[in-house]
Amino acid sequence: MKGFVKTFICLILAAVILWQPKVFAADVFCKVEYYFNGTNNMQVVLYSKTNKSYYVKGFTRDSDRQLTVYFSDKKTFLAESNSVLIPQSMFILPVRVILMPSDGSLLFNDIKNSPYKDHILFLASIGKIDGYKDGTFKPKNNITRQEFVKLFVNVFDIKIEKNIKKYSFSDIQNCWAKSEIETLYKMGIITGIKDKQNRLVFRPNDGVTYEQAFAILARYIKLKSTSKNDYKSWANQYINAFVDNRLISPDEVKNLKLNSFATREWIAYILSKAVFK
Repeated sequence: MKGFVKTFICLILAAVILWQPKVFAADVFCKVEYYFNGTNNMQVVLYSKTNKSYYVKGFTRDSDRQLTVYFSDKKTFLAESNSVLIPQSMFILPVRVILMPSDGSLLFNDIKNSPYKDHILFLASIGKIDGYKDGTFKPKNNITRQEFVKLFVNVFDIKIEKNIKKYSFSDIQNCWAKSEIETLYKMGIITGIKDKQNRLVFRPNDGVTYEQAFAILARYIKLKSTSKNDYKSWANQYINAFVDNRLISPDEVKNLKLNSFATREWIAYILSKAVFK
């Protein structure tokens, strides 16, 4: 009897765990509408991935191109809502909108000292990236090639090809991002390599390097280079395109080990810069 009770309790606990709703590190996100209703105002509206309610508490102008909107899940005054109208004349459009809890905390609890903090928060604030269920973003971790592709597709709202019957890469059949990989490949945005058996492979679980990220982004947003700076990389033309378009500085490039794996925080940074191109 004791064994039966023990088994029954274990089954109940397992069911509870399985039926828990998905946990998001950053549950809140926003959408921005410029020239709202034909006016010279932009409207920022808060949303939730788990159908919670959030209320705008205020905002600050951080710079010509950045705005912080403060929010809470608790309503203090009757007039508070999930949206706010902000004069566009205060900014140079488009604006990087960052959401911040009104208690001064951040959407992720481990990015306070990241040099790319604002860029991480921007992508999270518009619902393009998320962290882990423990509330972290793990900014110093590397990002795999399939993780990068998935994030890339999400950031740029790329329509995924469905009902794919045959994949171009021989090593992505069991990948959770195989449709996204195939879509970008057919768009000419990503490439693969031939293995010893002359099969085209993508190596989805390898890390994505800094130079690979430059190349993929430059191809997609069609950046052109005019300079011929040599960064000792096969991706020189793509890196020069980023520098020529002032999306990154030559000194920043020189501080990167271009053929090493990129960190999550840097990928968020370069994607954030590309979004504003």
